[in-house]
Amino acid sequence: MAINIMEPVVYFVALGFGLGSYVRLYNHGSLASFMAPGLLAVTAVNAATFDSCWGCFERLHFNGVYESMVTAPVDPLEIAGGEYLWQAFRAVLYGSAFLAVIAVFGLVHSWWALLCPLALAVTGIVFAIPGLWVAMLVKSQEHLFFYFSAVTPLVMISGVFFPLDRMPRWAVEVVWFSPLYHAVNIFRALLSGHGSVALCGDAAWLIVAIVLLAQGPRAILRAKLGN
Repeated sequence: MAINIMEPVVYFVALGFGLGSYVRLYNHGSLASFMAPGLLAVTAVNAATFDSCWGCFERLHFNGVYESMVTAPVDPLEIAGGEYLWQAFRAVLYGSAFLAVIAVFGLVHSWWALLCPLALAVTGIVFAIPGLWVAMLVKSQEHLFFYFSAVTPLVMISGVFFPLDRMPRWAVEVVWFSPLYHAVNIFRALLSGHGSVALCGDAAWLIVAIVLLAQGPRAILRAKLGN
């Protein structure tokens, strides 16, 4: 969908260069250079979240795709795994397109950016899993909007548009639990080449979240499909 790439590009140009012509972040450079890694993470989040919610709901309730798949020798674990990989691919596809855009603007400063597709895939899976959970549990498509109303604020508080170093300590501690916060840290380090040991913690947080959450959709699918 065009919105998956056009939305972050519009935010990047309008805020990064429009608002950025009036604002300069203390110790963080230009607003455009600060926002670019954050919006790269948001691109992966949008690509994975929307399709995992709407797509899964349709495949489960309208198209009968999952029911058809279990009539073949396909286990719910394989169905869930296939969904994770599909959302990872979407995140890499749209994220790489946005990465090319910010590279044109000269905002990629390190060869470590070559690892961005891997980070995009991990970010896509992290957000695809809860999206699948919700899609399998809600009774109607309208209920999916409640989940989006929870995901959207993460974009505002996870260090995408402004640094968090002037926020109250308690607020930063709350934001630490946001997976988007850790993804943004990783992309910011990859694009700038200024990594640190703390990034290992960010990566570990995302991997642990995947491991802990990944079995949930499989169990729900097994219960719903009777397999």
